[in-house]
Amino acid sequence: MAAAAKTAAGISRAAIAGNLQLARTIFNLSQEDLGSQCQLHRTHISAIERQELNVGVDTIERIARAFAVPAYVLLMPRVDAQALLYEAFVAAADQPG
Repeated sequence: MAAAAKTAAGISRAAIAGNLQLARTIFNLSQEDLGSQCQLHRTHISAIERQELNVGVDTIERIARAFAVPAYVLLMPRVDAQALLYEAFVAAADQPG
């Protein structure tokens, strides 16, 4: 059971890391820019992307809010998350101001 839990954690960590990098690319944000929006240091964002941290739910929520998506999007397979992240980007671009 412990091995299965470790594998699932690795899959989730990889999903978060990949989707975070994808979202930053779509939204054209540096790690520093995203960190400022989430009130996280850029090195924290970098460590998440390198899968060095066990990311807590609160941190996932903060990052998801920066991209205006539900937190579960960051845990989805990349192919599914990509469409939702693009939709969020287009919606944000359509906002006045």
